[in-house]
Amino acid sequence: MLKIFGLLLNLVGIVLLFLFEMPIRVATASRTVLWTTSIDVQVKNLDDIFTTLGWIGLLALVLGTLLQVLATLPRERF
Repeated sequence: MLKIFGLLLNLVGIVLLFLFEMPIRVATASRTVLWTTSIDVQVKNLDDIFTTLGWIGLLALVLGTLLQVLATLPRERF
């Protein structure tokens, strides 16, 4: 059962990472940008959402892998 949940989490994580990119990115032109106009604020909000969904995808991928590892470990019977 853990293996199935692990595979499903891996699938969700991969899809999120493909749709919303990796959450670790270098700023464009390596300069600080002030978010002043409403369009800039909307772009920043959208970027924040994409970053959050990217982190969720990465976390789902890691948790899915851990569940698969736990499912393959031998269990002791008492």
